[in-house]
Amino acid sequence: MKGEPVLPAQALELAARHLGTQPTSLLLTKLAGDASSRAYFRARVGENSIESSVIIALYPEEFDPSESASQRLARSESDDPALRLTFANDPCAHLEVTSLFLRTGLPVPRILDVDGGSGVMLIEEVGDCKLQDWLDASSPEDAARAYRQAVELIVRIQEMTEAVLSSKSICSRLAFDEAKLKWELDFFFKNHFERHLGLDLSPEFVGPIDAEFIELCQELASLPRVLVHRDYHARNLMMRSGEMFIIDHQDARMGPESYDLVSLISDPYAGIHEGLAAELVEYFIALKSQSRLPLSSVEQFRQGLELATLQRMLKAVGTYSSQAALKGNTVYLPYIAPAIRSSLRAIRRLGRFERLRSLLEETSQLTPTTPS
Repeated sequence: MKGEPVLPAQALELAARHLGTQPTSLLLTKLAGDASSRAYFRARVGENSIESSVIIALYPEEFDPSESASQRLARSESDDPALRLTFANDPCAHLEVTSLFLRTGLPVPRILDVDGGSGVMLIEEVGDCKLQDWLDASSPEDAARAYRQAVELIVRIQEMTEAVLSSKSICSRLAFDEAKLKWELDFFFKNHFERHLGLDLSPEFVGPIDAEFIELCQELASLPRVLVHRDYHARNLMMRSGEMFIIDHQDARMGPESYDLVSLISDPYAGIHEGLAAELVEYFIALKSQSRLPLSSVEQFRQGLELATLQRMLKAVGTYSSQAALKGNTVYLPYIAPAIRSSLRAIRRLGRFERLRSLLEETSQLTPTTPS
């Protein structure tokens, strides 16, 4: 298929050396990707077992693994200061954040080897059973236990905050500040309303909604910040032999205390029922009360939970819509409706942002201009 990434010979040699075989003996499978520019392959020997396979991550450009992610960010900013807002999926950040998480005992796949000149990273195989898929065959009791485990991992990530700040890691240099949050909402507006739905809204109509965006971002950015995974949902939690692994953690950064919990309990992919979501909120609050890094204020946290739900779900809709409108990728379209429903529930609980509420309600049944 035209445009499909091709693995360089160095990637096959790297995988074969790790698996103790020859490159010609490897069985390769192209894995379904995420919304980034990376490509993933599984290389295995013989029967399809975790012990005899590795994951190959292929980045679109070569990189220097000895360079820090902060240095790469600084170079990007020297060309264009606004690039900080879109700095993501960086291979050096992947190396750095993986090392940070592993040192703290967090369950993330290890980096086994790197060939930066080929844009290749060899990653520990943790299987292909996403929490999203695992839940389909699980009892309600098992599902609740798994979600509680996921909440426990959020607390452990947050407990890394002080160490991350003192290490001057890339995680401490990136944050959900007002500029980043607003960029994501502008991205949502353009890709969902304009590109996906094909709406041509007048400046007079857009202005009041933009003012609500600014209000939302200012308030959310003013809340206490901790280390957050940034994309913590049921497709980025893998289940292997009863263990839970965190993936896609390379973009960890500072953000509101509620951010990862919102990503988990409002996840459009998994569709957690409201009763379990409420239980997980209370479980999180209880865990944080015993944590080395307790909540600054429970009342403030609950308010931030609604604000983060609104912002996070709209950001997700922007990603789903852009994938369809700009790349012709319709995989994410079924998740737009649940994400918008979660946004509307948050707006109603907040009792604010009426212009945005009205626009979301009025457009929720529109037929998109992009393929579905």
